[in-house]
Amino acid sequence: MKTDTPAQWDKFFNRYYIGDILALANEYPEIRSLYVDFINIEKFDPDLADELLAHPDQSLSAAEEALRSFDLPVKKTLAGAHLRITDIPQKVKIRDLRSIHISKLIAVEGLVRMATEVRPRLLVAAFECNGCGETMLVPQSSGRFVEPYMCKNEGCGRKGPFKIKLTESEFVDAQKLRVQESPEDMRGGEQPQTLDVNIEDDIAGIVAPGDHVIVAG
Repeated sequence: MKTDTPAQWDKFFNRYYIGDILALANEYPEIRSLYVDFINIEKFDPDLADELLAHPDQSLSAAEEALRSFDLPVKKTLAGAHLRITDIPQKVKIRDLRSIHISKLIAVEGLVRMATEVRPRLLVAAFECNGCGETMLVPQSSGRFVEPYMCKNEGCGRKGPFKIKLTESEFVDAQKLRVQESPEDMRGGEQPQTLDVNIEDDIAGIVAPGDHVIVAG
């Protein structure tokens, strides 16, 4: 039976986090994250907790769908809210990260050695066809700038040129951190290893070099 559904997450939120969600709604959109202790998920439904660890993208998508559509007693929606998981049991040292950890939910602990300035990152670019004026929305990856292949207007179909419309595009605050192993995680003579971490939205800009952090992802 599939457990990581929005309906199951909605039951979880109603049992454990009604007060926190109401507090989030009062502060939203200045604050956009709900912090959830993994232990509470495990107590509520061990299968749901296991699914979260094994398939975090799918599980968090269902959880955020439930959070963003939560039935609030106030006239406000949490359309851009995020779920942040704390106290994840699977902690991995930076030097021990391997391919088996890809696509799994783990936590990494260390010291922030470098933090870039917070800058906007393009999530969805809006383009206007110079031929017919049609507007197209194109999701952007973090690696390269993606333009439309051709105009989606069947009566046009031109392959450009296209003009980006910044006011109709979607951006998010973004920052890169370099996290270094904590001294207590190293044996004598070992050189500290580092991990580059990309963070976005309301958690960008809240830490600085020298801070001790636990990164979940």
